[in-house]
Amino acid sequence: MAPPSPRPGHGLLRCPICRLDLTAAAGALACRNRHSFDLAREGYVNLLRGGRHRPSAGGDNSKQVRRRESFLQSGHFDAVAATIVTYVQRSGAEPAAGCWRVVDAGSGTGHHLGAIAAMLHAPVVALGLDIAREAARRAARRWPGHAFAVADLWEEWPVKDAAADLVISIFAPKNFAETARVLAPGGWLAVVYPGPNHLVELNHPFGLMRHHQGKGRRYVAAARRYIGPPTVARLTRHAVLEGDGIRDALLMGPNARRINPSTLDAATGPLTVTFDLVVLLSRGPSAT
Repeated sequence: MAPPSPRPGHGLLRCPICRLDLTAAAGALACRNRHSFDLAREGYVNLLRGGRHRPSAGGDNSKQVRRRESFLQSGHFDAVAATIVTYVQRSGAEPAAGCWRVVDAGSGTGHHLGAIAAMLHAPVVALGLDIAREAARRAARRWPGHAFAVADLWEEWPVKDAAADLVISIFAPKNFAETARVLAPGGWLAVVYPGPNHLVELNHPFGLMRHHQGKGRRYVAAARRYIGPPTVARLTRHAVLEGDGIRDALLMGPNARRINPSTLDAATGPLTVTFDLVVLLSRGPSAT
């Protein structure tokens, strides 16, 4: 069997140890200093600092990843990708390299990255980053044209300076400093986070994590500081969920770690649930 080959999006990466460019080398990505990172057979690469065999601690576990995959395939969050692409393309922004270089910081199953790449008018070079190896594995299998890497978003990203025309962060850690570093002049940031009424009908019966409204203000302030003046859009819809649909919504994210399993016996429905999403978009200054 031939060794796995790098994908176009892997060209946006740099060595997490010495920051030199990574190039293909017999089933791996390597830099001139001989730091080498094997490509998994599914097509992703593990770039966690501290050794490529270090386990992917943190992030979503395999059950959460499967729940998220099931939930997103139901189309409940499809408006997210459409909103981001509409804003970016209405601005008249054109990628300087002749193709959109999109980095998904917290790519999970790759659902949003795949949807955005399909909607953009120009060719796309896409790279997803996630600390969960299971998420990167599933995403790489589902989206063979896009690149995925295991990385810690709270640390320095293994991405070249000014390498991205669009960075997306959807229900994921927000590292505005690293976003600013990897964005090309005139590049866009799109951040999505829960609004105050998100899953409000599930709060009382299942004791969900509270959404702190102060986070939204901090995100706006950070975007203005690091990127440019932000625009905020609110996406609200209601859907009737039952059975596995309710369980997917509850268990696909951090709430899975705090819900008492015995309470899930009551998650039968049908129940009308609110999806309240905030989309923050910010564009960096163009080159002078």
